[in-house]
Amino acid sequence: MYKKISKDAFIAPFIEDINFDTTTSALKEKFFKVYREELQELWELFLADIAIEQLAEKHPLLRTKLEDTPLSNRAKNCLMYANVRTVADIAAYSLSELKMFRNMGKKTLMEIEAYMKEVLG
Repeated sequence: MYKKISKDAFIAPFIEDINFDTTTSALKEKFFKVYREELQELWELFLADIAIEQLAEKHPLLRTKLEDTPLSNRAKNCLMYANVRTVADIAAYSLSELKMFRNMGKKTLMEIEAYMKEVLG
């Protein structure tokens, strides 16, 4: 389905297109390091999106909009405040990350956890 791409194959073309004729080698090395770290983050986000898409193929309920779930209004509001719009968006977060959302209490977290277990089986 998806062709595996190495991290360097993803990052290298971006770095190679930059012209460093007038820079010193120290500046060039520093730029490579910073630029590579930013592209690494993009790569990890890209892989996470692919993983969620593959999971959604197995579990169609992940495509459900947050408004259409049986979650309480409090749970929906906590998630919507964190820019979560679908059940798949919830799956992208760990419980410890969900716990950090504004107004996310223990009961709300337990409700979301129980719902996600139901969805994912």
